Amino acid sequence: MKKILSRGFILIMILFSAKSMAQDLTSQKSDQSNDDIFVAVHIEADYPGGIYRFRDFVKTNFKIPKKAVRKKVKGEIPIQFVVEKDGSLSDIKVVKNLGFGLDEEALRVVQLSPKWKYASLNGKKVKSLKTFSIYIDTENEESKRIYFEKK
Repeated sequence: MKKILSRGFILIMILFSAKSMAQDLTSQKSDQSNDDIFVAVHIEADYPGGIYRFRDFVKTNFKIPKKAVRKKVKGEIPIQFVVEKDGSLSDIKVVKNLGFGLDEEALRVVQLSPKWKYASLNGKKVKSLKTFSIYIDTENEESKRIYFEKK
């Protein structure tokens, strides 16, 4: 009987200690730093008019450099940036270089972007990290194009 009580007590202690170590993922610190950048938010940052308008903006403003056309470049330019609490963009960078002036052009175009709608978490404005890719195909002179879904 003593053995059963002892094992039961140990089991209960293990359960309580496991419960006390678990984290509440839904609660946020009230002293949260203003510099925190979130990937998962309740309401995503968004371009005015939505992602398709952003794609139109990029297509309209992106000028494929002549050296990329001469080299018949085809590939992906992954871009990452932070949408600030006021909707402005910062920390814009190309994640993987494609070369031939395409990376610089991608940065230039994203920097031209108007302010976005900010992200929110628990009803508060937060900085958020966004990533998207521009796909370039200049292999065929007639079909030079920019697209956003991998083909």
